[in-house]
This record gives sequence, structure tokens and C-alpha cells, in this order.
Amino acid sequence: MANENRRSEERKVELSRKLDEKVDKKYKQEQMKARRKRRKARVRAEKRKNSKFRNSKFGKKWFGMKKWKRIVVYVVLAILLLALILFGVVYGIYNSFRSNINEDNLGITGIFNVALFGVDTRDEDSFSGRSDTIIIVSIDRANNTVKLSSILRDSYVAIEGHKNQKITHAYMYGGAELAIKTLNQNFGMNITDYVTVNFAKVAEAIDVLGGVDLEITERERVEVNNIGDDDDPDFPYIEEAGMVHLNGKQAVVYARIRHIDSDVARSERQRKVLDALLVKARQISPTRYAEVLRTMMSLCETSLSFSEIMSYAPMITQDLNIQSIVIPGDEDNAIGGNYDGAWVWRYDLAAATERLHMFIYGEVDESVTSADLNSNRGSGSSGGNSSSSDDEDADRNETTTRRHTTPTTTAAPTTEPDTPPTTDPDEAITDPPQTEPESTEPPTTTTPAEESTSPPAAA
Repeated sequence: MANENRRSEERKVELSRKLDEKVDKKYKQEQMKARRKRRKARVRAEKRKNSKFRNSKFGKKWFGMKKWKRIVVYVVLAILLLALILFGVVYGIYNSFRSNINEDNLGITGIFNVALFGVDTRDEDSFSGRSDTIIIVSIDRANNTVKLSSILRDSYVAIEGHKNQKITHAYMYGGAELAIKTLNQNFGMNITDYVTVNFAKVAEAIDVLGGVDLEITERERVEVNNIGDDDDPDFPYIEEAGMVHLNGKQAVVYARIRHIDSDVARSERQRKVLDALLVKARQISPTRYAEVLRTMMSLCETSLSFSEIMSYAPMITQDLNIQSIVIPGDEDNAIGGNYDGAWVWRYDLAAATERLHMFIYGEVDESVTSADLNSNRGSGSSGGNSSSSDDEDADRNETTTRRHTTPTTTAAPTTEPDTPPTTDPDEAITDPPQTEPESTEPPTTTTPAEESTSPPAAA
């Protein structure tokens, strides 16, 4: 018992000793901190005493002010600095972060070409399928000009790795890369960038800008309501013809109309929608360019960066000269009709290429010759796949050959490809099944009096 009491006392003494050591150690640390703090205070006081700024007239006045007054001055200066930064950002966006250099003196004469594709897809989030809209957008910043070159979707061209067929199939076979390559190879272009949209996303983009104002005919009004009602039971009807305001869904259906006239007329309607969109875009405040552009870029697929597109934004505020043509035209001796199992436009691609280059560049490059272009197209039929007739060809139910009736240079028709027609399993899977067989009657050629009838429109 005595031993236990002794050990208990020893433990108490040991614990007391350790506690005293900790207290002493902490006390010494606090003393050291206090000494360091006093030493630093003496150093600061010495520096203030010898400071030229504090001893200057302004310094004495500044440090003679009350502390709350100095804080107010700091806050005001911070607000002014923030306002200056915001002004710099807005000014930079408006001027595309470019220095004030006269580009006319830099020898810059290049024209920027970008391919615009509108794909026919049932999936709102998909950017695959046939490119029902193909427009080469040529931007000439030096002359403040934008040129739109619409290539009709049924143009009969060479597609690498596939048989000669409609140009609209290139996007379905190989996406934007093959579609751009097909444009470059058939029309002697050097396009490297593209923008792809689908109908659903275009409707959203139009709604972002607040809709468009267009003048429509009574036939167009009725057709828009019919198509819209088939697509969506809640489609908002257009009540009257003339100048009307269309929302996104209505404008997209308007651009899709094909049954009441021709493929050329549909291309014209698509350009009217683009022009109306440009009018709405010019009404946007320059301070909202970045916000609107980011929203638009989320609704499309493109190879262009945000900064690249923003560099062209200031052109919207200026007087743009917008010009447009359709390929093919009368000058290309275009003939439309059933050929190789589908309804296509066949025409002199060499003549069309020269006319396209003359329109975009004002001249035809020496490297773009008829012989070179024809030889390139002759090799385009290599590969085992070919196009079967589309669902829109079944809708036409027509075998009549028609000549193009748009104002455009006379040229000889292209020669027929050597590759025999085959069936394309890819397209059979991609396209919906035909509900009606095509007519097997032999094609008939219209007389000049019949040429006033427009060709059937593309889907």
C-alpha cells in the first residue's frame, strides 16, 4: 500500500514537472515573439523616420489625415481602376483587340473563305447527315464585302472514294472534312474552315436574335403552315402574307420550302433568311457581341475559334456590300433530271468554277484551268460506293429533264462518268426508305417553251 502511494506521488510530481516545463517553454516562446515584434517595430519606426516620402510635404499631409479618410481615398482609386479596366475590355472587344494600323498599307489583299453547311438530321444535337445547304461565304475585309456562293445540293460532282453523285452526300460520307475536300477539288477552292448547323439549332439561333422580318407570298405562307403542322402539332401558324415577323421555327421552315417552286428559289429563300439575320445582328450593341457570339457558337459546329470570329465582328457595324450567286446557272448549261438512279444537276464544272472564281476574286487564277479541273473530276469516280436515289427523289416522282433558268455563262455539259452505277449500303441505312418507286419511263427533253418551268426542288 505504501509503495502504491509512493508511486502515485511520484507520478504527480512528474506530471507537475512536465507541465511546468511546457509552461516555461511557452512563456519563453511568447517572450521571443514579443522581442521580435518590438525589434521589427523599432526597425519600422526607424525606416519611417528616415523615409523621404513620409518626410516630404505630401507624405506629412497624407499620413496626417485620419485613417478613415485614407481608406475612402483607397476605395475611390480602386473603383476608378476597375472602371478603366472594364473600359479597356469593352473597347478591345469593339475593336477586336487590334492595334490602330491601316491595313491598306500592309499589302493585305486576302479573301477569307468559309464553308457553311446546313445538315438534314432528325437529331437536334447531331451535326451529321446530308448537307442540304452548301454556301461558300467569302469575306473581303479590305473592301467590306461578303459574297455568298450557293452550291445546289443536287450538283453532280466527283466525291473522293465514292462514285460521282450529288454533292450533298459528301458530308454524309465523310463529315465536314470530305465535304470541304469535295468543294476544293471540284471548284478549285482553298477552303480550310467551316461552320455546320442543323435546322433545330438554326431555329434557336434565330430566336436568340429575336426572330427575323421577311416578306413572304401567300403560297409560301400556306406551305410554311403545312410543313410546320406536319413537323410539330404546336407549330405557330403564320396568319397573313406580306412583311411578317417570323420566329426561329417559322423561319427555318420557310428556308426549307421546296415543293412549290425550285431548288434555286429555295436557295434564294435561305439567302433572304441570312440577310434578315444580318439586319438583326447589326442591331446588337457592340458590348454584347462576345455574349451573343458565345451563345451562337454553342449552337453550331465550327473549326473557327472565338477570337477568329470576333475579329470580323466590327464589319457588322459598317455598310456591308453583300452579293450572291447560285451554282449552277444558265451560263453553266445546267441540265436537271434523273440520272444514275437519282435526280441531279449536271453541268460544266470547269465553266462553273471559272464563274465562281471570277465572282469571288474578280479573276481566274492561272492554276485553275478547264483542263486541270476536268482531269481531276475524271479521277473522282474511283471507289466502290455510289448513291442510291434519295427520299426526296421519290417525292419528285418525275423523270423530265429540265434546263436551269437562273441568270448566269454558256458552257458545254460535262461528260458522263465511266463508273457504272451501284447501290450504296451506307445511304440505304442513312436515308429513310422510299415510299414510292421512281418512274421507269424514259426521260424526255423539254422544248424552249417549256423551260420556264422551274426544276424540282431539293429536300
